[in-house]
Amino acid sequence: MAVVGVAVAFGSVMFLVSKRVALWLALLAGTGLLGLLSQMGLLSFTTALADGLLSPMTIQLVVAVALISGMGKVMKESGDLELMVSSMVALFPRPKALTMLLPALIGTINVPGGAIMSAPMVEENGKGLGLDSAAQAAVNLFFRHIGYFIYPLHTSLIVLSELLVIPKQAIIRANVLPMLVGIAAAYLFFFRGPARPSTAPQSDISTFFHLKRFLLGFSPVMAILGLVLVFDLPFHLATAAGLLLALVRGINSESWSAALAMRFKELFTNWIDYKLALAILTLMLFKSVVEATGATNALAGLFLSYGIPLPVLVVLLGLLSGYILGTHLAAAGILAPFFAPLLPQAALAPYTSLLLISIMLGYLVSPLHLCLVLTTEYYGIPYSQTLRKLAVPILAMLAASLIQLLFAL
Repeated sequence: MAVVGVAVAFGSVMFLVSKRVALWLALLAGTGLLGLLSQMGLLSFTTALADGLLSPMTIQLVVAVALISGMGKVMKESGDLELMVSSMVALFPRPKALTMLLPALIGTINVPGGAIMSAPMVEENGKGLGLDSAAQAAVNLFFRHIGYFIYPLHTSLIVLSELLVIPKQAIIRANVLPMLVGIAAAYLFFFRGPARPSTAPQSDISTFFHLKRFLLGFSPVMAILGLVLVFDLPFHLATAAGLLLALVRGINSESWSAALAMRFKELFTNWIDYKLALAILTLMLFKSVVEATGATNALAGLFLSYGIPLPVLVVLLGLLSGYILGTHLAAAGILAPFFAPLLPQAALAPYTSLLLISIMLGYLVSPLHLCLVLTTEYYGIPYSQTLRKLAVPILAMLAASLIQLLFAL
């Protein structure tokens, strides 16, 4: 009965999210349904909820994701985002490189539907390269999300790292090759014609000046990365430090303390995405109850009994979950407890990479993906045209990830 409960709960969460029910509500409903159908008893169910709620991992993850959700808006308010973009434009006069880098740069700022911010930039450079609207849309979508595979602040990477107990650095290293293959495939497929000479005015200002400006704008994110990767500071504390740096930057008001106080007020009242934090909290409750049922091993064994190879199962469920849910975070959180007992420790990094890549690629082409919806609307093209353009780099990344896994087995 526990296996049936887990299967129904997973399916219910996916169905509710696909119907635009808030993720935290869908996970809460799935958790209750799981407790009811698995017949685990009120005491066991309550204990599992308490364990999930009070776990240090839950508290740290909720704090980190909440702070990250507000960081993009803080950097926009401080002028750091504009500083980064203007410096990048000056540093990369090559139109093709700039057209790829601008959406990737905007992608480091965690704003839902943020592809609409980079669409005009891609359009301006894309026209100079002779790209049609479908190619511009594909460039904007693909390169906005390509950096996520090696970005330590990416929420799904964080969730998979915590739930599968694998260092973020290991996942990032395993993602490098598929990401580079995807970039190469996208470059060759999207930019088929020769680059036209840049019409941007040449500046006499030194490259060092623009690089310094870029690093200043990017300094809050760099602070987080340095504290985590170099000093091994817990991720939620490093995020708090980086956010604090972002908050104090760019204040030109004479009343510095009053301006900073106003930013803090905006951070906690408008800029932090509390729904996202709530989604993480309910995700951890769902995970705790799933583990308490003891059904994941049985359910995984049931799938494998049909002779489906584990890599194929990872790809199919990852793509399907990302596509149906239209949110990579939900797909990662739901699938991690399922695959945790299945993935061999000797190949945990390439398997986790394959799972993340499958989820992200399914999410990338999901009709529920806000970036896809906004981008196709901006360029005035149908979904099918964008999907055809994205097919080549997506398949190339999947193939590279699978080949990498085969060499690791």
